[in-house]
Amino acid sequence: ANFSGPQAWLLLAIRRGYVAEAGVELEFTPGTGAYNAAPGLVARGFDLAYGDLNSLIEVAAAEPERAPTCVHALFNASAAAVAVPAGSAIATPADLKGKHLIGHASDVGLRTFRAFAEATGLDPDAVTVETADGAMAELVARLDTEHGPHGLFGYVSTITSALAAQGKDAGTQLRWLRYDHYAPFFYGSGFMASPRVIAEEPEALTRLVGAINRGVVEALADEEAALDAVLSFAPEADREVERIRWRTTIAVELAHPDGERLGLGMIDAARFGESIRRHASALKLPRLPATERLFTPRFLPPAAELARTRLTQGAVA
Repeated sequence: ANFSGPQAWLLLAIRRGYVAEAGVELEFTPGTGAYNAAPGLVARGFDLAYGDLNSLIEVAAAEPERAPTCVHALFNASAAAVAVPAGSAIATPADLKGKHLIGHASDVGLRTFRAFAEATGLDPDAVTVETADGAMAELVARLDTEHGPHGLFGYVSTITSALAAQGKDAGTQLRWLRYDHYAPFFYGSGFMASPRVIAEEPEALTRLVGAINRGVVEALADEEAALDAVLSFAPEADREVERIRWRTTIAVELAHPDGERLGLGMIDAARFGESIRRHASALKLPRLPATERLFTPRFLPPAAELARTRLTQGAVA
């Protein structure tokens, strides 16, 4: 699998033996992007997946009997953004009217753009959205302030680290329209389990989620150990690039105030309910999945044991 900084918490939990202590043996299949995790679990009969919760909403609306349920909602804010050149006249979502945006077909920002646009008062049909292939740095290079494409969908951490790997600074080259700023109801990725695992192996799932939580707590407390774990799974990776990925993940995906109030892994039911309603409405989904169908807290450790975002203060890229 293609492991990197944003998975430091899981890799540390494995490396320190917490997953093995839980009596669970994980066999990984490489993913093809966070948005493909939930549909991939259903299509290929996997037990577990880690990926985007907005995609889970779509899967649960289409296949309510087979869709997984999130058991640990780690990324409590959307990682997505529209990146525009620093010299662009685009400063707010309203400025995207009449503009041309590109992104990978499975990009979270692209796939949730309609709800993002509607939430900010922008008509999503007034924006040209086109899918594109290629590495992130190549897509950034295609951006043109005048003739388009005018913006690129992507995770802040992915784009930032892709440019860092080329010795470039995203902070000076790009401006971000961040989903966590303009559409704070969105969640990011979470750890999800199939209906079979939930029904047949609840004790093992509880132990596994406990091991994951321990990995999150310790990865946030010890950056070098977190990076050691990443490099042990991806020895070809550049440590400093992965450091940027991890720090940016902390600064964006883990930065919603709910991480301090509720603990990482837990959701706010009202906020998630709003996210479900907005996304389902924007895409005209065939049904509105219930919040409790998409997320259950029953496998989480006690609230006092959950990782808290205060551990991340000062660790911002």
